[in-house]
Amino acid sequence: MVEELRRDLAEARDQQAATSDILRVISSSPTDLQRVVAEVAESAARLCDAYDAVIWQADADVLRLVAHHGPIEVGPVGQFTLRLVREFLIGRIALERRTIQVADLQTEIDEYPEGRDHARRFGYHTQLGVPLIRAGEAIGVIAVRRTEVRPFTERQVELLRTFADQAVIAIENARLFDETREALERQTATAEVLKVIASSPADVQPVLDAIAAAGCRLLGGHTSILRLLDGDAMRFGAMFSSTSTSPEVAIRIRQPLMVSADAVPSELVAKRKPVIIVDTETDHRISSANRDIARGRGYRSFLAVPLVRGEAVFGALNVSRREPGTFADKEVVLLQTFADQAVIAIENVRLFEEIAQKSRELEIASQHKSQFVANMSHELRTPLAAILGYAELMQEGFYGALSEKSTDALTRIRSNGKHLLGLINTVLDIAKIESGQFSLNLAEYALDSVVETVRVATESLAETKKLSLKTDVAKKLPVGLGDEQRLTQVLLNLVGNAIKFTDTGEVRITATAMNGHFTVAVTDTGPGIPPEELKRVFEQFHQIDNSNTKAKGGTGLGLAIAKQIVEMHGGRIWVESTLGKGATFQMELPIRAEDRKGPSAS
Repeated sequence: MVEELRRDLAEARDQQAATSDILRVISSSPTDLQRVVAEVAESAARLCDAYDAVIWQADADVLRLVAHHGPIEVGPVGQFTLRLVREFLIGRIALERRTIQVADLQTEIDEYPEGRDHARRFGYHTQLGVPLIRAGEAIGVIAVRRTEVRPFTERQVELLRTFADQAVIAIENARLFDETREALERQTATAEVLKVIASSPADVQPVLDAIAAAGCRLLGGHTSILRLLDGDAMRFGAMFSSTSTSPEVAIRIRQPLMVSADAVPSELVAKRKPVIIVDTETDHRISSANRDIARGRGYRSFLAVPLVRGEAVFGALNVSRREPGTFADKEVVLLQTFADQAVIAIENVRLFEEIAQKSRELEIASQHKSQFVANMSHELRTPLAAILGYAELMQEGFYGALSEKSTDALTRIRSNGKHLLGLINTVLDIAKIESGQFSLNLAEYALDSVVETVRVATESLAETKKLSLKTDVAKKLPVGLGDEQRLTQVLLNLVGNAIKFTDTGEVRITATAMNGHFTVAVTDTGPGIPPEELKRVFEQFHQIDNSNTKAKGGTGLGLAIAKQIVEMHGGRIWVESTLGKGATFQMELPIRAEDRKGPSAS
């Protein structure tokens, strides 16, 4: 359960971080479409676990490639095009304006004959595509592909829809900046809203307020209202008005609108397309009650756009005007862009709440696990200590003389018991670290004395395997400040591992001091560590998966504890290795360590 929560939390954090990064790129480079869509493509490929991602933009009767990330071959960005036809999966997604996934495109000869040929030509199988929707029309497609048959999960589908929303905003930003000075002013407001989103990722209200204000101001509106869909009701979210609003009217505005009882919200939810009311006095969709409200507040026309993501409607954003009249296409697009930003803000808050919830669950689960391990370790140590005590008394003849065979058996019992006690103490150390009960006992120490202690303790192990154990300690090392017992434990673990995994040659300990730090290295002539394992050797319970490692035994906890102890001293530990040429574990420690209690922030 703990590992699953860790994975979910890491995924949620990665998704939120990617969303924030893309929004920052959009807000900082609103005219650089290529940079933004490239960032979207890279994030989509990485977070959807795809081999590559492509973004296409509709251009008359073709789809033009505007971004690509990944190793699957494709044509040049900006030049390569596909016919906008249903025979291509990408074309059908755009024409039908819906998300489509095909598990194995190379077998779809009837549904997507040209798409099948394209998949075979470029060597991919599974493809998922999401349309880029603006004002109800598809302006392009974002797709992710895999070279094997492995469908994308529902979570990945939803994530790709988020990236589609961001790609739409980026494309709209670029288009708006290519237009007039008026469009530039409008885009400035869009960028400001994006900055609010980036600066308030856990609070949606400032974003909704900013969107309502920007929409009203840039469309020359009388009032702008943003509502959020809650079941069958549109509840008040935010409002901005160019004139003062009476308390009575403000109360009525804040009352929920029942979708089924109001024509405009009903149409927005059902069709998920903008609604334009040219004149509230003549439009049949305006009820007599709402017509009275319009007269009382002094507006005659309004534009309403839905807050949409995929097939879901989150709410609606509207801007009203004093005079009757329609709204230009660019105004509809602009307000829809603000609505899309509101959706992203809502999704950001959802991600933050998910992260917070999973963090709480992870913390509780970790506490329970650590407490259980600590209790079990204590319960195991007590009877084990008694067993070892009685075995020692029996071996010393306290209960009478024993035969040679019995004495040998007791020797083995004591040896294995001490080994088991060591393992229990190791597990208890991990539990203390995770629960924040592990602390250092700082005092002055001599590093050369620590090295000598470890050499003496491990010399017999090296002699048993006919290995050469050497030390190379710099002269006149400064006096250190740290936990001598714990640092000795770390070095014992490193040297013990080196001896255990080395069958011929030598193990060497070196120690130097420079720039306020001690550097200690343990080098062996063993088999070495595979490159893919180097980053994982310090993980808890991780052991290199080969027959040699399994034969040597161990719990996979020693290096994890060593890393924590070193980092609690303010230092770092790492390993360098070449297969067949041994390994070198190195740690760098401040000569004068500070007291850092609890687990390290690694």
